[in-house]
Amino acid sequence: MNCSNNSHGLTWFIETILCATLLFIALSGDVSARDLVAGVGFIPPHAFVGEDGRPKGGFVEVVRAMDDVYTKGTISIKVLPVKRSIASLKNGNIDFQIPYIPNPQVPGESLSYTFASETVVDVCFVLYAQDKMKVPPMDDLEKFNIATLRGAEAHFPFRISGVDSFRQGIKSVSLGRLDGFIAEQEASDRFIRLNKIKNIRRTLYAKWQSSIAIRKGPGNEEIDRIVSSALLKLRQTGQLQKITMTIHRPYEDWQPYLTAWPSSK
Repeated sequence: MNCSNNSHGLTWFIETILCATLLFIALSGDVSARDLVAGVGFIPPHAFVGEDGRPKGGFVEVVRAMDDVYTKGTISIKVLPVKRSIASLKNGNIDFQIPYIPNPQVPGESLSYTFASETVVDVCFVLYAQDKMKVPPMDDLEKFNIATLRGAEAHFPFRISGVDSFRQGIKSVSLGRLDGFIAEQEASDRFIRLNKIKNIRRTLYAKWQSSIAIRKGPGNEEIDRIVSSALLKLRQTGQLQKITMTIHRPYEDWQPYLTAWPSSK
């Protein structure tokens, strides 16, 4: 019996098993190492493409900050019209969509996508109507001609039309073409203030959470771990709040029709 050969064979066998085990552990421990593509909904001023061709806006900055703290890969950005971004998510052309407000009217199990465990920011939606119009009951808006941004119609439990921009929605209300326009307060208020529109009354409609949508299917839990871990790190350092305060703020109780706009000279 050749003990030397047996000993050599046993040593080789043990080393092979050890290497295989270490490789498995290394791969298992790095399960979240991958590059991701973020679809950022085109919502000026929160997300748009600048004249230099580079993505800009608050939600773009959120994704860039996530990329900074995600060290096992890169997160690239595509600014897309909201509907196209959602279609790209369903088709697997992007890994997640930001921002996305889960529809309170639609059960999550009926959707082809899910949502990150960590949310991004609270969003106040405001009903903008003419000041001469009596504030309608929030649960009885069906009888009125009301619009929201195109793509968000399904978030409302009543018939509502879609418009292409905050500008179009606010101007249509001011000119009497719409009874009301429901949208997030920041971009709408910004347009009102820039143009000193006076005949508008504001009423808080709802406060919803802006989240990140992730396509259902293989790998969605891994993407959630990456995305939510990045958001949590940013929230713990205060960096996320610093960025989101430039996007959405708590409800501001003010009225354009009561504002004495300074005259422009």
